[in-house]
Amino acid sequence: MAKGLALLVGLKSVDPTAYNGWDGTAGCWGCELDVDNMEMILNPINYQIKTLKTADATRDRILSALYRAADNTEGGDIFVFYYSGHGGQQPDITGDELDGRDETLVAYDREVIDDKIHEALGRFRAGVRLVMISDSCNSGTNYRLRMTAPVNEQAIFKPLARRSTRELSIDAQLIHLGGCRDGFGSSGYQHGGAFTISLCEAWENGSFRGNFKDLHSRICDLIRSDQKPQYSEYGPVSDEFRSQRAFEVRLAPPPDDYIELPVIRVSPIEATIAQPGEKDNYKFVAAEAEEYTIETGGRTDVVMALYGPDSEDRLIKRDDDSGPGSNAKIVADLAPGTYYVRVQHYNSESGTGSYTIKVTK
Repeated sequence: MAKGLALLVGLKSVDPTAYNGWDGTAGCWGCELDVDNMEMILNPINYQIKTLKTADATRDRILSALYRAADNTEGGDIFVFYYSGHGGQQPDITGDELDGRDETLVAYDREVIDDKIHEALGRFRAGVRLVMISDSCNSGTNYRLRMTAPVNEQAIFKPLARRSTRELSIDAQLIHLGGCRDGFGSSGYQHGGAFTISLCEAWENGSFRGNFKDLHSRICDLIRSDQKPQYSEYGPVSDEFRSQRAFEVRLAPPPDDYIELPVIRVSPIEATIAQPGEKDNYKFVAAEAEEYTIETGGRTDVVMALYGPDSEDRLIKRDDDSGPGSNAKIVADLAPGTYYVRVQHYNSESGTGSYTIKVTK
């Protein structure tokens, strides 16, 4: 069963001895309230929540909480990392930023650069759904090593002719919502950040049923400041994650039944996607530890996902075009158990057609 975890961080001030006398109160009056409001969204949908507020939100505690979450999640789980506070920029000394600046989260005792955030997110296992939400200045790309979004002409810092000296991949799936673009500010008030206030309004006490991209669009419609909230994806984001209801712990309700797939050597099963958006569900039993191949055939362009063992939610692998033509093919070493396969057309809005599927070893 998939589980939901969250780390909610909010700072209404910082330690002035760590920031040359600056206490960070201006603009962050409502950041702890932002955390409370996010907790009200996630609590009813069964998240295990850890909060860090102001003096407790040190750099090491934030990173340690991310590391623990990575250790305690597995494929199919969802983890939300929310931050409300100041976001900064500082000179990039590693050469991995195109604009020459690292984006940062301002923790109580020192800043956390995006390199460290990215390294922490890189610890999460394949199949974990990550959601990072940052209601802070300079939050367009504060989840990754390199800045890939173009810098607005009005931004303080302009791109430099530099190349990244390193790249760290993320095996998990990440959807990121930022309060504004890099080089720009996010507005904050006594009753919370402009971005989070709009997010809560969009949520409508749980009535909102759209996905994260829909949520981003609704926030953009509602926000009253001139900042431009950002939506980004990073890592192998699946169609299921992309299309799920925002913050939903379970990807989708379990199907009523699965079509049994025998582990065979010759004839495949014939199938048809008759309606756009239709998902065909299969299961098969791996009787012994061995390498198995699951593949589709035909002219219909399908994508396929493999889950298990003995779990309908734990994603093992997803594939689009590894087979001949536009067919999907997954080759994996599997332990004994029951495995679940979902097949759908790559075009969920209008795609239909026939295909075949088989499992061999």
